[in-house]
Amino acid sequence: MTARVRSFTLKWGERRRLRFTAEGWVFTFIAVSMGLVAVNTGHNLFYLIFSLLLSVVIVSGILSESVLRQIQVHRQIPAEVTARIPFAVVVEARNTSRKRYSYSLTINDGGGSFPRRDLGYLPHLAPGASKTFHTLMQVEKRGLHRFEAVHLVTRFPFGLFEKTRLVRLNDDFVAYPAHREVARSAAFAYGREEMGMKKSRWGEEILSLRPALAEDDYRSIHWRTSARMGSLMVKEFAEEAGQPRPLFFDHRGPEGPSLERAVETAASLLRWLASERIPVTFFTWENSFDLNAGAEEVKRALRHLALIAPMEGPNQEGYEKWRGMALREGVGLFIRGDIPPPSSLPSCQVIFI
Repeated sequence: MTARVRSFTLKWGERRRLRFTAEGWVFTFIAVSMGLVAVNTGHNLFYLIFSLLLSVVIVSGILSESVLRQIQVHRQIPAEVTARIPFAVVVEARNTSRKRYSYSLTINDGGGSFPRRDLGYLPHLAPGASKTFHTLMQVEKRGLHRFEAVHLVTRFPFGLFEKTRLVRLNDDFVAYPAHREVARSAAFAYGREEMGMKKSRWGEEILSLRPALAEDDYRSIHWRTSARMGSLMVKEFAEEAGQPRPLFFDHRGPEGPSLERAVETAASLLRWLASERIPVTFFTWENSFDLNAGAEEVKRALRHLALIAPMEGPNQEGYEKWRGMALREGVGLFIRGDIPPPSSLPSCQVIFI
């Protein structure tokens, strides 16, 4: 029997909370005083006044419950969240009743990874109507985060008690690692020492000629052909391309700022490579990701980095795959933290964070 009572208390006690306001404390004191006077004197008038005061409490509970019960709440979180970048959270409150208004509602959201805050106040909400609240949230660290219940708060009808209904919306989401400046690391990842080469140099082999456009550089004009054709013709070159290097992220070592910097660097490199559409394979000790497979593979890699923990155990499947590819292609990039690279490290570019 005790277990059933405890289960009932947890189920319903967490869904409703009641708090006395300043006016409520005064009203309760007066009601209790009238009850004591009625018991001591036995006068019917005091019993009548005490009953009227109790009826106010009962009516207040019934009306406040009817206001809260008919409200339906939804929360929307962006599909992708990055640490230290604000993101929008949308909370919608809808009155599901066909006839009754809801009055004096305050919407409160947060909990879990976020401090609670009031999103807004609704003097009334008509039957079937809805109200949307927008707020900006931010997480400082990568990883798994959670929103807890939305709180619907009302003091309707008399302002004596503040009743709160907890709407269970435990939304979990993963925050990707924060952005870092990776210009030089990106140059290594692409197989170039200078990022500006691609923009400032043409390829050496001429593929074809085509009519000139307004935005073309005059230095690419083929003057002999232009004179013969009677119109400007420009040269199209085989663009010089760097050789993408397979990336390996070494996440050994203790948790702390050094590991977080390394994770953020690796994630920023992946974002840059994906934005430039550079085909590259990314490895950790346990997993491998082919970024050329599409956006979903990039998201999978970023999620892996968001949840990654210091390497423990003998699992080296990802490292062996990367090592074989680096030896076969003659290029590779190794992102390391505080722990020295393993002795079997092949000839590659090592980035120390």
